[in-house]
Amino acid sequence: MGTISLTRLAGMNEHFPLYTLDYFLDAMVELELEHIELWGGSPHLYVEDVTLRQVGGIRREIERRGLNVICFTPEQCVYPVNIAAREKDIRERSLRYFTKALEAAAELGTDLLQIVPGWGYRSEPVGEAWERSRDSLQQLSSKAEELGMTMVLEQLEPFESNLVTNTEMQARMLREVGSDRLKTVVDTCPMHAAGETFDDCFQALGNDLRHIHFIDSDHLTWGDGQLPLRDYLNQLSKHGYPGYLTLEICAERYLLDPIGPLKKGLRAVREALG
Repeated sequence: MGTISLTRLAGMNEHFPLYTLDYFLDAMVELELEHIELWGGSPHLYVEDVTLRQVGGIRREIERRGLNVICFTPEQCVYPVNIAAREKDIRERSLRYFTKALEAAAELGTDLLQIVPGWGYRSEPVGEAWERSRDSLQQLSSKAEELGMTMVLEQLEPFESNLVTNTEMQARMLREVGSDRLKTVVDTCPMHAAGETFDDCFQALGNDLRHIHFIDSDHLTWGDGQLPLRDYLNQLSKHGYPGYLTLEICAERYLLDPIGPLKKGLRAVREALG
């Protein structure tokens, strides 16, 4: 099926928080997944708890297993990180957090860092929060330039953010930030929530679509949700998507047995590819 193959799939440790990072890495080797997207959350690699020297040690453990980090995704969808915060101390702390995350990503040997736009109070004008998000992304883009990194901005569902919830908003934010160091990542869950398909994404974003979180509805593994796997793969092949597809499984039902759903998802993708 076109350009999409199993070799472009990446595993992720977001549903492995009850296990060690070494356990996750060994599981990727067992599943023959060469590429990983590293979730930067406790207890694995929370940037507030590690030095760059320690990050270098993690990189050596990854490379010793023949694995490749294709993106670093620091935890940012829960309190207290918000680059669009009205409160100056929260916003400045969030900027320091992402600066550390960019440095950690560079130390890991990847050139991609995932970031979300933050959110504003629903009781206040959205434009003010939009401006704060844009200004924060401009500042962080300068740091990314310094480190040779690229940030990929992810759209969110409306209950997560009131700023960037579809690809038109992603495209607008990229235009306003105006940096080659800011591109986009599309997640199939908010994409579906916005009533969009990958055809819509490529029309709106073109080559600025650099990365994909590829998962079934509600961040379930493929086969446990309702999203049209085969249709999505056909659309990606039609557009010649050259990047990676991360299986970003993060439903609580999988926490005790994180390897099982990965096996199921890989099997579903393999069958859909024929």
